[in-house]
Amino acid sequence: MRDAPTPDREGAFPPPLPQTLVVEDARALAEQASSLLLSTIEDSLTARGHARIILAGGDTPRETYALVGEGLRTRKVPVERLAWFFGDERWVNRSHPRSNEGMAREMLLGRIGAPEVTIHSWDAGWGNPVECARLYGRRVRELMGSPADAPDLLILGLGADGHTASLFPGATAHLPGGARVPVSPDMPGEAAAVQGIAERGWRLTLCPVFLRTSRCVVFLAAGADKAPALRRARSGESATPAAWIRGAATWFVATREALGTEEPGYGREILHA
Repeated sequence: MRDAPTPDREGAFPPPLPQTLVVEDARALAEQASSLLLSTIEDSLTARGHARIILAGGDTPRETYALVGEGLRTRKVPVERLAWFFGDERWVNRSHPRSNEGMAREMLLGRIGAPEVTIHSWDAGWGNPVECARLYGRRVRELMGSPADAPDLLILGLGADGHTASLFPGATAHLPGGARVPVSPDMPGEAAAVQGIAERGWRLTLCPVFLRTSRCVVFLAAGADKAPALRRARSGESATPAAWIRGAATWFVATREALGTEEPGYGREILHA
């Protein structure tokens, strides 16, 4: 598999079209995605001496994270130079079985012995969700708010409804300043609390404008139920939240099942692994 394209931070939005890597099954997805993520992390360490990584939650990344952890240990990557963030979180504490952070700690961060100071938690599940989003937004703005300090790697999942992170179609975002706005590609700020989704309860999410500052974006998609959403996301359909996020380099790593039967005509090219 070829390396990710060299990021171009000078280009205006929209950035270059995404590339799609098609794999046979979930195991192959984990293998190919982990290879791409590891090469991106190593490139960032070489170029800047550190890597800032925003992790996805959900079930799809679990095995990918396990393989990334193995690769980091095998390659003796200095974990103190890696900073870990979370693209979104449920309103539960990290010990809850549905916590995105809890899953990442179990499958990756705990296995590599990531120093606690390098793990930037939402600290979800207590207090006020809107205030929690404000504090996390302030933290990512301080650490990744300038072009020189932009996220090196953003990992995202894809829902069957086209959502990514906790950017759900039709949901309401509660912004730190008190405004309530529809979830949209241009909602302001770095982070927001989200309501109005099928699943009860609050969600916390980083906002599209901030996520688009990432140098490399990697979507992971598996399962036949994702095929319509993946087609919309790749084609840039404006009503699909996953279509709103593009980095200087963007990859969709998808199983053949998730790609569906549609002619794969979107993106710069289709790569088969």
